Formats: sequence, C-alpha cells, structure tokens
Amino acid sequence: MQQAPSKAAPEDEDVRALNDLAREWVEIGWRHTSQEPFDFRGRLARFYDWSSEDTQFFDDFDTKRRVNTDVAQYAAIWDERIPSMQCLTNVTVDEPRTLVSGDLAVMSVQFVTSYTTADGVADQALTLSSLVWRRSPDGWRIIREHGSGLAAHAPSR
Repeated sequence: MQQAPSKAAPEDEDVRALNDLAREWVEIGWRHTSQEPFDFRGRLARFYDWSSEDTQFFDDFDTKRRVNTDVAQYAAIWDERIPSMQCLTNVTVDEPRTLVSGDLAVMSVQFVTSYTTADGVADQALTLSSLVWRRSPDGWRIIREHGSGLAAHAPSR
C-alpha cells in the first residue's frame, strides 16, 4: 500500500519561511560593501512593519543605546552609522530558533558581524538578535527587535 506524501504542518512551513527571511535579513539586508552600499530603506524595508504604532527596536551596536518606537527612527541610526564604515557583513550561526503562534512569531538568531571602520580597524562580534514577527497581508514583518553583542570577538570557526 502506497502512502500519500505527508504535508508539512502550516507552523512548519511558517518556521521555514521565517528562517529563510532571517538569513536574508542578516546576510543580505545588513550588508555594506563598496559594491553594495548600505541604505536601510533600500535594503531592509520589506522586513519591517513601517505602519504599526506598537513597534520597538534596540541594538547595542548603536553607541547611544536608543530604544526606537518606529522603524524610521531606527533606520536613521544605521543610515548614519553604517555607510561611514568601509564594510560590514554578517553570517548566520546555525539555524534561527523560531516559535510560531498564529500570526505572531518569536525568533532568536545568532550571527557573526565582520566590519571595518572608516579608520581601517577590522573586527568581528558575535551577535544575538531576538525578533518578533507579525504576519500581515504582505507577509511576515518585524515589529520588535533586540540585538546584543555576545562577545567582543567572534569565536574561531
């Protein structure tokens, strides 16, 4: 007797889609090179919810440690800071850890950030971002973000 192929549960499909989005968000969205200069709205607009009033964003890579309640404020930080660097790239570490419940998802994603400052100082940092995504008619969008550096230097791979 032949069994019909099992269909993935909708939650599993959501987790896969969100994990793919997270890798793209980390590795492509947050990239700045001479060939691909950084512009927040141009790179990351489709990942964030720009219209909700219940958003919050924080990253300790921001030297002023600001908590932002809308994406435009958050974008302004990075549009000022990142383009002044020579380069910034990220590589995810393992799979994001994602939980989905209805139209909300929470995720932890770790990545290694490699960067070179305007002065030519190169460094790396291991980063953990905790994200809350909300499903919208346009797809999953980030409504909460908290990024923290875990170590001054990334571990050797």
